[in-house]
Order: sequence, then structure tokens, then C-alpha cells
Amino acid sequence: MRKPWSFLSAFAAALCLLVFAGRAGAEDYLLGPDDVISVSVWMHPELDHTLTVNADGNVTLPPVGDLKAAGLTARQLGDRMADRLSAYLRQTSTVTVTVTQFLSRSVFVTGGVAKPGRYGFERIPTMVDVLGQAGGALPGVDLASVRVLRSENGTRRTIPADLASAIRTGDTNGLPELKPGDTIVIPGIAQPGAATANDGAGVLGEVNKPGVYSVGAGLDVWSVLAFAGGLSARGNLGDVRLLTRSEGTQNVTVLNLRETLRHGSRAPVTIKPGDVLVVMPRNVSAWEAITSTFALSRDALNVALLIDYFKTHP
Repeated sequence: MRKPWSFLSAFAAALCLLVFAGRAGAEDYLLGPDDVISVSVWMHPELDHTLTVNADGNVTLPPVGDLKAAGLTARQLGDRMADRLSAYLRQTSTVTVTVTQFLSRSVFVTGGVAKPGRYGFERIPTMVDVLGQAGGALPGVDLASVRVLRSENGTRRTIPADLASAIRTGDTNGLPELKPGDTIVIPGIAQPGAATANDGAGVLGEVNKPGVYSVGAGLDVWSVLAFAGGLSARGNLGDVRLLTRSEGTQNVTVLNLRETLRHGSRAPVTIKPGDVLVVMPRNVSAWEAITSTFALSRDALNVALLIDYFKTHP
């Protein structure tokens, strides 16, 4: 007869294996551009920072400057930061790095979901799981005709996915495996502002519901922001970027909508099909604004892909 303590010991050992396996998975994650990390320096809270890995794969940690982050685990980056800080602090210190947003492995969800937007994962899950992260599908959507938009080596692909069948049977093997940068389009929604053929404009940045919205032949900027759920708590009305395309050239116009609210405008801003509106964050340093722009530029590529999709799929 097996003794009770031996069973408990075996159970504890199995639990430890699960815990350490989870930790090993997190420690194996390699940092990449757009990832957001939290840096904590033991006994030096003034050096704690939240940093974003920029497009070159670097982070800037005051007061030591740039460090290469892409391709390293959080622990490896913490060790490098500790080495660099030892010269500044004149003593050894422990630096803990935690990944707070896994945006180098992210996908974009738009269409008939409760919370459209960009979602980052330590390991990108199945489409069914991503749908759950986005708040689930709205009533009336066509889950049998979902599309995955993917850009590889300069070419754009549209991959069909029957989410309805996968949810009904519980078998996700027939769904395409998602890759970083993919955009999932949930069709069949007829809500106000939903994009249709040839009339979509993108809204990104510090808004509550980033995505592609219908602007018809042209719509004022306030209506478009309303479709996107308004500004988030970090949204900066004084720094809104409007990306337009003309004869193959992309132009960027900086809008100060705060001043427009205060004094009015003789020339209302009209958002046209193909435009991308980006609301920048407020109360950030110049460097954080730059890294935010790098991250948003990647999203803008996804939105451009979406706009092209809506133009070719009436």
C-alpha cells in the first residue's frame, strides 16, 4: 500500500515541474522590436523604467544609454544592464527585467469583435484563442468566412479560415497557424462605421477601438474618432498625425485638435478613404514618442493592408 506522504511528494514534484516549465517558457522568450519591458534595479528605484524595444532592437536605459535587446531573454538583458550599471553605481546590483507587452509577436484583429485592436502574446495561440482575447465575436458576424491577411517578402496573401466549424467541433487543426504581423478580419458586421469596399480609413494609437472604419467619400475627424471609441486615457489631442497617400507618396500632417476645440477651425479636417489617423500618447518623453511611432508604423502597414483588402473585397 502506497503511503500518503509518497503520494503527496509525487504530487508536489509534479506541481514543481509545471511551475518551472512555465518559468522556462517565459525565460526562453526572445525580445524583439515593439516589446515593452519593465526594468527594476534593486535598491535604486530612481532607475526603474518602462522601456520599448525600438525598430533597431535596442532599448535606452538612463544613464547608461543604448543596449541591444532583440534576440536576448529578459534575464540576459537584465544581466547586461547590471554590468553596465555597475560602472555608474560603483557597485554590483541586481536588475530584473519583465516583459509586460509581447508586441513583437502580435496580431491585429478587426471587424465584428467586441474589442478590435492589436494583441501581443508570448506564444501566439490559435485563432479561437485570439478571438477570445478580442472579446469574442459580435452577433451576426460570418465566422465561416474569416480571412487572415499576411505580408511576406513584399507580397500580400489572403488566407481563408472557417472559425465557425472550428468552434462547433472543437478541432482547430484546420485553421491557419498565425504569425506575427497577421491581421484577422471578422466579416459580416453592419455596425455604424464598419468599413466596406473603397471607403475604409484607419485609426491607430491612443484610441479605445483601433481599426478600419467607413468614411464614405469623406468624414470629419471627430466622427471618425467617435467610431474608434474616442481617445484613451493617454491620448493627446494636441498631437494627432494624419497619414495620406497621393500619387504613391505618403504625407504626414500634424493636427492639434486641442487648439481646434479651443478656438474652432476655419478648415475642418476631413478623413478620406485610404487615410490613416494616428493619436499619439501624452506625457511621454521624446524617446518614448519615437519608439511609439516605430510601433505605430508597423500597425499602419497592417491598416494599409486592410484598406487594400476592403477595396478588393466588396
